[in-house]
Amino acid sequence: MELEVKGKMLFDEPLSAHTSLHLGGKARYFLMSADADDISEAVSFAREEGLTSFVMGKGSNILFSDEGFSGIIICTENMRKLDVYNNKLTAQAGAGLSEAINVAKESSLSGFESLSGIPGSVGGASVMNAGAFGCEIGNYIKSVKVLRDGEEVKLTDIRFDYRQSSFSDEIVIEVEFSLTEREKREIENKIKEINTLRKERQPLSSKESGTCGSVFKNPEGLAAGKLIEKSGCKGMKIGGARVSEKHCNYFLTHPGATSRDFIELIKVVRDEVERKLGIALELEVKIIGKEKEVDI
Repeated sequence: MELEVKGKMLFDEPLSAHTSLHLGGKARYFLMSADADDISEAVSFAREEGLTSFVMGKGSNILFSDEGFSGIIICTENMRKLDVYNNKLTAQAGAGLSEAINVAKESSLSGFESLSGIPGSVGGASVMNAGAFGCEIGNYIKSVKVLRDGEEVKLTDIRFDYRQSSFSDEIVIEVEFSLTEREKREIENKIKEINTLRKERQPLSSKESGTCGSVFKNPEGLAAGKLIEKSGCKGMKIGGARVSEKHCNYFLTHPGATSRDFIELIKVVRDEVERKLGIALELEVKIIGKEKEVDI
């Protein structure tokens, strides 16, 4: 089957160039999709060729293996159209979360500005019900448009829980938010406040240092970062990966780091927390092996 798409198809593309961790081998096929039709074509192509497909946004919560991905990666990052109508914001899956928040701000619409500064896409953030500073994105989602068997389906009966949603296994195309009118200056001040707090409390990704945000989910009533610090893992290092001294649930990568370094650090930290505190931490970051998501 020949794959005909409007977007850009790359071959043997380094996945490290498309994630905030700056890690991962090469993808056999890497599609920068232009629209939902491209995604549908790519999924059909993968099925016909016996390949695995994986859809991603900005790669802020993903760790790809050093071996890369043997199928086709479908990236929605170029699908980032944003529209405002009345008190509704509609965002394509690839739109940046902070970009969506700023567009809402310009229309004096408020709700999820506490998520400002999170480097992920609207699609990825919605699927995992991203949250920060007491706010969860699911509280503002009115509907989600997904792709099923080549058809776009609008979902309104949706549910959210801590870092998960009822459409976690779907291909998200578009998200509709219901927001509240508020003075633009108040929204701006809130965004500035959140961005300041984020810089003070969390290490940020840069060209020299990568991070995926929180590595582990917070156990109920507890903070994973505090547990990691209490277990003596603050600043722990394996190869080019280390536990941040600023926030211990953030692991950093440095030039020369490998995915194996990062995975080994996860294992050691998780084992130490369970051995010393008797608490089993659950991963928040998704680990993608050569063909599929894997557990470690």
